[in-house]
Amino acid sequence: MVSRSLSSADHDVIFQVPLLAALGEERLKTLLGTCKVESHIRGGHLFRAGDVAEYFYILLSGHLRLVKTSSQGDETVMHFLTEAGSFAEAVSFAGRSYPVECQVVENCEIVAIPRTAYLGILKSAPDVVGDVLASLLRWERFFLEEIYKLRHTRPIQRIAAFLIDFEDRNGAAIDGTSGKNFPDKRQIASRIGITPETFSRSLRKLEASGAISAGPKLQILDRDVLLELAH
Repeated sequence: MVSRSLSSADHDVIFQVPLLAALGEERLKTLLGTCKVESHIRGGHLFRAGDVAEYFYILLSGHLRLVKTSSQGDETVMHFLTEAGSFAEAVSFAGRSYPVECQVVENCEIVAIPRTAYLGILKSAPDVVGDVLASLLRWERFFLEEIYKLRHTRPIQRIAAFLIDFEDRNGAAIDGTSGKNFPDKRQIASRIGITPETFSRSLRKLEASGAISAGPKLQILDRDVLLELAH
């Protein structure tokens, strides 16, 4: 792992994270005073399940995925992290162990925020606690939406919605040759909770509709058709 000092551009990104912006400029500068930007290479791990959550993280660039491994060794992709922002906050604040492992899919830069330093600032600034709690609710909303999708949407809808959302979060130039590639098909199937067999059948239907090209790399051909199938 290689580390460097935070740049002004890094500060600009971090100041947009609600959880940190709530502290105010001076408190945030104090918190970041001891932090570094860490570079992690593809194939590595940021943390593993069972590690004590002494930090939460800010993703500046790159691509991570959160994976849960069963006692039988089966992996389930819980979430892809591709946008600049914070993660692992709640488990860190609770002082518990990470329930998932964080794998580096593409070379990334992150900032690790020490939980003790952050909570120490909160104790001295109770006026910002409400804003901090409000920012944490985004994860609750996220998981409620996930439960709804699993119970009330068809596989083809989930695939279409995932592709649209992933493209929106990673830029328009996602075509297999430029921009960010979509995750591996098996990983997408795991992430949205459908079997590989059902995923393959649904991809064939999407390809027949003219919405996508299914291989060897996924490519959106007709976004309007994909949007219609997502709803």
